[in-house]
Amino acid sequence: MRGVVNILIASVGGQGGLTLSRIIAEASVIQGLSVRTGETLGMAQRFGSVLSFVRVGERVLSPIFGQGEADYLLGLELVETLRAVGYLRNSGLAIAADEYKPPVISSLRPAPGWSKDSVARTLKEVLGDRLLFIPARRLAVKAGSHRAINVVLLGVLNASAQLFTHRVVEEAISRVLHGKAAEISVKAYYEGFNLYRESVGEGCRGG
Repeated sequence: MRGVVNILIASVGGQGGLTLSRIIAEASVIQGLSVRTGETLGMAQRFGSVLSFVRVGERVLSPIFGQGEADYLLGLELVETLRAVGYLRNSGLAIAADEYKPPVISSLRPAPGWSKDSVARTLKEVLGDRLLFIPARRLAVKAGSHRAINVVLLGVLNASAQLFTHRVVEEAISRVLHGKAAEISVKAYYEGFNLYRESVGEGCRGG
């Protein structure tokens, strides 16, 4: 690969955003690429906002990038995806799980305009063809656990970006997770990968 790919993971604490960044980092090392990661944590253990920055390339010096510089935005939760859209570059792609689990601070200040449907609609209006909505929970449950939503998005990312071989992803997952969790996560990765390959041209993009 040439240059650097900037990936932003937007999630709520407990969804596995940090685990996903670790898997991508491990895969990068195994693939022989340079990688840097950084996080901005809210109440990560109390369902607060979590942003994870991952930069992958031949030579990466800094872990953090700014607004308008993300090539990919992986949104594990709809509200957090919407919050993070400013990081996406004009040519970037947002991959959003259809998961609605607003962070704690949102529940303390109810906003009628921030229902699941309205957030999804706003994302479509703002991003258009730069948005992929993914039925991530359904695919994760099919693989064996709803907790594997994060790895479903990894499969979609890799199908689009073609950063790693399947063998590399499987090894990276086995380094970060173990036992049944690793087995389920590998299945979830392929669910996401195959969904992109089979459906991206049939209605997945833009909703």
